[in-house]
Amino acid sequence: MDPEELATLVARAREGYWGPLARAVTVVENSPPWEVIVPRAARPCHVVGITGPPGAGKSTLTGRLIESLADAGQRVAVVAIDPSSPLSGGAVLGDRLRMDAFLDGRPGVFVRSLASRGSHGAVAGSTRNVARLLELSGLFDVVLVETVGAGQTEVAIVEVADTVLLVTVPGLGDAVQTIKAGLMEVADMFVVNMADRPGAAETARHLRLAAGRTGVVHQTVALDGTGVAELRAGIEERWRWLQAEGRLDSMRRDKWGSDAALVAEAWVADCATSVSLNPDEAMADSVEKILKEASQRWTR
Repeated sequence: MDPEELATLVARAREGYWGPLARAVTVVENSPPWEVIVPRAARPCHVVGITGPPGAGKSTLTGRLIESLADAGQRVAVVAIDPSSPLSGGAVLGDRLRMDAFLDGRPGVFVRSLASRGSHGAVAGSTRNVARLLELSGLFDVVLVETVGAGQTEVAIVEVADTVLLVTVPGLGDAVQTIKAGLMEVADMFVVNMADRPGAAETARHLRLAAGRTGVVHQTVALDGTGVAELRAGIEERWRWLQAEGRLDSMRRDKWGSDAALVAEAWVADCATSVSLNPDEAMADSVEKILKEASQRWTR
């Protein structure tokens, strides 16, 4: 990907045109991650990941957050990770359709759907670079990243987001046992959505006990907006805390190594498709062939 092309598209977006920004996102989405160079933004924005099990109401809650943040004067971008179409490989756009009602009268909100394309971790492989691009544009205060329905170990969102919201609902059985194997450890804030259902208070109590922290569990009813203003206030409070005393910069630096490892993994996987392997040989020999091919092809 040509860095000058990216810079030109971002510059045009700053003039108030969504088209060039959408084009830049498309270029980043369709480029191998090792070919994408997104310069560090002069001004960081808050990247908020929204994840949780299927059926938790993530899309509706994301829509309510768009509404609350935008109406409070925040500039918002949304990256919605959708399942891939089995025919085209593109995003199915289910999340975007559920958010449309909250976009009316808010032309300053930028929403883009990305196809998961089989990526692990409930996020698309290009999500990290797309979030960086939106931050680089300087047009947004908050970037919301909504994942596809996440299972217990699909925790890649932590590599993308500064703050991870784990959304769950009453009635999943023991909420802590349902999600603690992976998502509990990476979440910064917890949301019990559909809190008008029986068992909501008990679910919130379980989460507080498991997290060992107070003030990080919120109860919402996304359908009517109950509790969303308080959730937004909690998100804003965390952002102020991250920006104090260099915490944000330190956290992002700590993630650099794992980010590089994910790009390396994608590179090796790409190289492996061109290597002829013998299923009767030792696994170590097959791995050695793949790594040799990856090493020989790697150029900077």
